[in-house]
Amino acid sequence: MLMLSEADDVSVSHGCTGKGNDQIRFELAFHALNPNFEVIAPWRLPAFIERFKGRNDLLKFAAENGIPVSSTPKAPWSMDENIVHISYEAGILEDPDTTPPKELWLRTIDPRDAADEPVEFSIHFDKGVISKVVIGQEEITDSVESFKALNKIGSNAGVGRIDIVENRFIGLKSRGCYESPGITLAIAAHLDLEGLVMDSRVRELRDQFVSLNWARQLYNGMYFSPEREFIDNSIEFSQRNVSGVVRLAAYKGNVTILGRSSDSSNLYSQEDASMDSLEGFSPMDTTGFIAIQAMRLKKYGEQKRKDGAPLSQS
Repeated sequence: MLMLSEADDVSVSHGCTGKGNDQIRFELAFHALNPNFEVIAPWRLPAFIERFKGRNDLLKFAAENGIPVSSTPKAPWSMDENIVHISYEAGILEDPDTTPPKELWLRTIDPRDAADEPVEFSIHFDKGVISKVVIGQEEITDSVESFKALNKIGSNAGVGRIDIVENRFIGLKSRGCYESPGITLAIAAHLDLEGLVMDSRVRELRDQFVSLNWARQLYNGMYFSPEREFIDNSIEFSQRNVSGVVRLAAYKGNVTILGRSSDSSNLYSQEDASMDSLEGFSPMDTTGFIAIQAMRLKKYGEQKRKDGAPLSQS
């Protein structure tokens, strides 16, 4: 696509259905990269959808013409796979009350069949990015190999399955099942490390504004947009001190944080937080802090009593 972005009079096509999000993501990217692209979307062509009204018609056509496909009458759902995850939807999954069959899940084993001993490992971060994964005596520093290692750990422990009903950009609700073992472990570690090193107000703004909007932009196909670039700058700023090590354990569908450490921030002080030390923090100062915080609440309570609706009855 990057090569074609400089070309003129280019036609590009995709096989997305007319009801999903992918068609929007692809085509908005096409138009942003090159406004001269002509997009051909078969699933929105009247002649095509008249012949192929749905998945069953396509499966029949594939069988009659010897075209190999992953979906079969015995596995009637669609599947998209990459290094990060596998997604499953359509077919029997369109009934939101249908339990996904055991054979649907391809990347993770059933948590009930996972090993009876947890797997312990650590993830190292440098400014929010994974720099190393350590499993026993093995150290992995290559970014792709690190992610593959996390995928393997999560897969063998049955970590990273979700079954959700989501809201598509076009307004429809859809049910999807996802397997993301490696990224589930990475996110758990990353969020935990942020709790140790990130300023609380920065994290609050990041969680309330940045994360929500960045996720919405990607989900809705707005990657090549000025607002995504604006948000990216905020993300990079928030990650300046997110460096350190998080120790974890994966066990039967769960990930547990065992500990975390960092030299990149002085926000956490064991001495300040200790219940056995008065160094650096005077408990007496809390009296004034509480009094100031209580001022408006006292007035609120007084007004409620005056109005005949005391807080004790709320």
